[in-house]
Amino acid sequence: MSKINLLALLTANPAYKQLATHLFLLILWHRDSPKEEVPESFDDRFFDRVAWQVGETSQLLGDALRKKLGIYTLETGSLAAHHEYFRTIARGLAEEDSLRPMLLEMLLQTLEADGSYEGTRPCPEELIQVIAGISQQAGGRSYYDPLSANGRLLAELVSTSSPSACGLGQSSADEDILHGLLRAFFKHDSLTFEKADALKSPPVDGVSLQAFDSVVSDLSGGAEAWDPELGVRDPFGRFRYGVASKGKGEWPFIQHMLACMRPDHGLAIAVVDQAALLRAGKDAEIRRGIIQANLLDAVIYLPPKLYRSDVRPLAILVFKSSRQSLSVLLVDGSKLYTSEKSLNTLTQAGIRQIQEQYSRREPVDGTAVLLSIAELESNGFALNLGRYFSARADEGLHDLDALSREHEHIKRELWDVGAQIDELLGRLAG
Repeated sequence: MSKINLLALLTANPAYKQLATHLFLLILWHRDSPKEEVPESFDDRFFDRVAWQVGETSQLLGDALRKKLGIYTLETGSLAAHHEYFRTIARGLAEEDSLRPMLLEMLLQTLEADGSYEGTRPCPEELIQVIAGISQQAGGRSYYDPLSANGRLLAELVSTSSPSACGLGQSSADEDILHGLLRAFFKHDSLTFEKADALKSPPVDGVSLQAFDSVVSDLSGGAEAWDPELGVRDPFGRFRYGVASKGKGEWPFIQHMLACMRPDHGLAIAVVDQAALLRAGKDAEIRRGIIQANLLDAVIYLPPKLYRSDVRPLAILVFKSSRQSLSVLLVDGSKLYTSEKSLNTLTQAGIRQIQEQYSRREPVDGTAVLLSIAELESNGFALNLGRYFSARADEGLHDLDALSREHEHIKRELWDVGAQIDELLGRLAG
């Protein structure tokens, strides 16, 4: 039985979502043991035994699975009604043991793509490819994702790095941690996942922050919450470039990422909403400090609608702790996509173009520019796309959808400016 046929069998069952964790256990069944005959019965005792066996290898994963088994209780109160269903899948797995990791990854991705997934939205595969390509150019063996979602990005970086590579992911969402642990259990024993708020509980080595070769994260969907009090009383001095306003979490997370880079050859890559590149007030002060410290290496502008129900255009920010160059590379990848209904997807040719332009670090008419820190200063350290790349006369003039997106973007920016003015007036009044 092929992995496609197995996945089709899995997802065709009406109780698929309720059975998900039991399916995980079935796939994990005797992972490290010789092949055995398919069990005579699949009941609560069988899955309890498998959960215990998993816990012997990974207590954290075992505990997470037991918790989920308690949440996903079948309406019948028994697995007896699904006995033949499990036997069929188990026979397919017994025929080809190598199917298990592949099937697990496909199962995880299917669940993560569902609207009912309770974890952080998964990073698109094409975006992972861009980030992995940039990270590979820098090298390194230790990776950290402070907002690790489901572990897909971290797992890809470790798998495409050296055999001795390791990774740490943090998330406060149970579903994220479970999926990350499952990926680590099957694919990368060197991956570790912690249920933690990275800003409140950063990774430490003794009394100091743990340092990594590469710190990467998609901040576009889960970095909204931020309490300035954390910045005021931070014992690690992570927010040296300024304390952002309440609710604006991108730049606090970026400063945390910078603080966790190795000081000699560290790399940090963050995906952000393009709105974060031009906000005034505290965000502008932080941008200025980071750019003047010569930490910003590149800005890569991305298309809008890379996520369903999210029209915002995104950007990739690349930072380095020991830069030799005194210029910042800006790459316009905002038009390198194909569109299907309400979703845009980066093309493979576009991904290669972005990676090549980052590697070459040369100006390319219309798509890449190199700017000195003095030039950025003359532009108020704003990094918005329109300031450095002119729209082509023959493009987008009648794109009503694009105009609508821009309209929403401007409204959000006006709201941000209004909030900053209110904050300033409040300080003056006090």
